[in-house]
Amino acid sequence: MNQFADTLKKHFLIPVVAIESLDNVVPLTQAFCDAGIKFLEITYRNENAGEALRILQKNNFDIIIGAGTIRTLAQAEEAIECGAKFLVSPGYNKEIIQFAAKKNIPFVPGVDSTLGIELAISEGFNLLKFFPAEISGGIKWLKSIKSPYPEIKFIPTGGITLENLSFYVKLANVVGVGGSFLAPKNLILDKKWDKIVLICKEAIKIVELDRERL
Repeated sequence: MNQFADTLKKHFLIPVVAIESLDNVVPLTQAFCDAGIKFLEITYRNENAGEALRILQKNNFDIIIGAGTIRTLAQAEEAIECGAKFLVSPGYNKEIIQFAAKKNIPFVPGVDSTLGIELAISEGFNLLKFFPAEISGGIKWLKSIKSPYPEIKFIPTGGITLENLSFYVKLANVVGVGGSFLAPKNLILDKKWDKIVLICKEAIKIVELDRERL
């Protein structure tokens, strides 16, 4: 497993956030830091992603910032230029794979089938995003895929909640999870930073307790 995966396995949680207002970037990230979150994924689901990354690049947060929903080479180029330390894609894009390799930046392509896994293996990947996790089989899919692909590790994203988080923590082939459940959109819009801190702390507690039981 590479260094990125090793670090993620230690901290496990990746808030996945679409920035609707740039005014929220700093206080939201501060809330994550206050809670003890060590990763953050800013998604390219609107036009604010690049500028949000630029804002974070100018601040000295103790958190690893990445860019998600990367679907084009232009987005990948902008994200790295704006300070992203890792890239995540919802699918499998060979052009972005090659670009990330040249830039020596961690890239996690998304898969939802054995076909995607085989393509990823052919490119030398052993860490993949499983998306959309819950509607694509969730825990059952990950358990069933472990035997034929024991070397592959996953970051399930999509449908993860505080209620089902513990089930993912217990899976040996899962090194982390991503999701908006750590900072629900309504809480961001209402600037409820204290509530986001509480949610993140609860998630961290779940991760720590379930690991103790393993």
